[in-house]
Order: sequence, then C-alpha cells, then structure tokens
Amino acid sequence: MIDFGKILKRAWHILWNYRVLWIFGILLVIFGGGGSSNPNIQWSLNNNNRYQGVTPSTNPTIQELNQWFQQNLDPLFQYPAQHIWTFVWIGVAFFLFILILAAIFSLVRYPAETAVIRMVDGYEQSGEKVGFRAGWKLGWNRRAFRMWLIDLITSIPFLALVSILLGLGVAVYFAVRSGSPVATVSSAVAAIGCFFLFILVMIVLSIALSLLRQFFVRMAALENTGVGDSFRKGWAMFKLNWKSAVLMWLIMIGIGIGVGIASIIVFFLLIPAYVILALPALIVAAIPGLIVFGITSIFASWPIALIFGLVVALPFFFTIALSPLLFVSGWVKIYESSVWTLTFREMKALNLVAASNPALPPVTTES
Repeated sequence: MIDFGKILKRAWHILWNYRVLWIFGILLVIFGGGGSSNPNIQWSLNNNNRYQGVTPSTNPTIQELNQWFQQNLDPLFQYPAQHIWTFVWIGVAFFLFILILAAIFSLVRYPAETAVIRMVDGYEQSGEKVGFRAGWKLGWNRRAFRMWLIDLITSIPFLALVSILLGLGVAVYFAVRSGSPVATVSSAVAAIGCFFLFILVMIVLSIALSLLRQFFVRMAALENTGVGDSFRKGWAMFKLNWKSAVLMWLIMIGIGIGVGIASIIVFFLLIPAYVILALPALIVAAIPGLIVFGITSIFASWPIALIFGLVVALPFFFTIALSPLLFVSGWVKIYESSVWTLTFREMKALNLVAASNPALPPVTTES
C-alpha cells in the first residue's frame, strides 16, 4: 500500500517550493476548462413571442442600435421559415468558432499539463528546478498530442450515449406526432426510464474514466508510450494497484470538497481585490477589443463590430479582474496533478520491486 500521507505532504512541499509551476497552473485554469448587462439594452418579446428590439431610450446610440436589431433580427423571428439558410450559416459560423477556440485552448492546455507532470517527475528524480521556457519545452512535443488523443478517444463513449439519447428523443417525437395515445404514453414512459438510465451510466462512466485518465496520460507523458500502449499499460498499472488508486481518488474527493467550501469564502474575501483590479482590467481589455472592433467595422456594420469587440475584450477583462482567484485555482490544479504524479511514481516503484522478486506476487502492493 502506498504512503498516502507522505504523498500529500510532498505534493504540498512541491507546490510552495517550485513556484514556476504556478504559471502553468494558471494556464490550466484558463485553458482547461461572465457576462455583463446594460439596463438600456434588453431583449423583449410581445405576446406573440416576437422579438421587439431593445428597450426604447433617448440615447441616439441606443436608438440606432435598436433600429439595427429591428431591421436585422426582427424578420428572423417573424418569418423563421424564410430564413432557414441564415440560421444554417449562423450555426456553421458558431461551430467553426467553437472549433477554432477548442484548437487554441488545446494548444495551450495539453503542453501545460504535460509540462507540469514532467517537471514534477524531474524534480523528484534529480531535485532540479527548471524555468518556464525549459518547462514549456518539456510539454511542447508529441507526448502532449498523445494526451489530446487519449482524451479524444475517451470522449467517444459519451458522444455515443448522447447520440443514442438524441435518437430516442426523435423516436418519442414521431410517436407523439402519430397521434396514438398508447404509443405516446408508452414512448414517454420508456424515454423517461432510459433518460435516468443514461444519466446513471454517464455518471459511472465519467468517474471511471476520470480515474483511469490519471494513469493513461502519465504513461504518455512520463513513459513516452504511444496512445495504445498508454491505455494498455495504464490499465495494467491500475489493475495492479486499484485499491490504492481508489483510496487516493476518495481522498482527493474529500480534499476537493474542502477546497470548494474554502473557495466560496475566498471568492467573497477577494471582492476588494476585484474592485481594485477592475480599472487595469478595463484598460487591458480595451486594447484587443478596440483592435477587433476597428478591423471588423471595415467589413461589417458597427453593431456587429461591437459584438465581436466585446467577445474578444471580456475574457481579458475577467482574467485580469479575477486574477487573485485564478492564482488560487492554479495552486489547486498544481497540487492535484502533483499528487497523482507522485502516486504514479510510487506505484511504479512498488511494481518494480514486486517484479524483481518472484517470491512476492504483484498483489502484495495492495496488502
């Protein structure tokens, strides 16, 4: 059995003594996974659920914006059947935007995650600390790409379940459209039962894959194995040490609950810091926002340019304004990753000891 207390204490030591990891932690928070409102700009619907622009205002800019919304959006809501291709192109544009955003996030997230894993492992091997540039080089390689492929492959079961659920919804729709009371009731009951079953399966599957992922990605990052070997060897290590792995997972769940409660308290305690940082955040966000607004206004009307400018500016604003909270969240990310890297290293060492002594069966690592 691995020494849980030793691992947790060592991860805490690494967190506070290897501070360049904090930068990677912030990157993981931002790229691993707000909004604002104007009292003069509000969506409104009449009794026919038809868009009516924004709330009237004496401000000329608001009036012009209201007129633009009524000219360009009102027809879409009044005669949706006549603007099918408009909705299609909006959907395509939104999909491409999400795709580009996901690609950019992946190009930062996976090298950062790979770097954290390898930096902690290297620190444990030699006691050497590397700078940000050297750390980034540790992550910017094929190992990060393999970690991305591992996540992509493990997402396939979820996509399959969602597709089945959507297919079930279509079947229920056609059953209701058929007009048969028996078919409607029976399909509705079946749909509700299947829905709860799918939710249960999704929860169990997400828990299992989140635990196994800790071994899959570390095989790719530390052992430089291919995607297939990462799955195979990661599963073999988990099977050999499943009791320790589950216990560590439960410990981290408990720590996560405590961190969640503390985060709520910290969020409110940091409100004065958010207020102080609001002005510099506004200045920093205005630069890319105005650049995008100026470029977009060359090709489109100013309301469209304004929307694009806000979309670009808001992430910068909230990143700066909420930077104290990002630091705290980054510490949590580094600590969790370090715990699992140290767990992986200790399990590997125990397995090597067991393998080098034929008199000891592999299961002794769990006794």
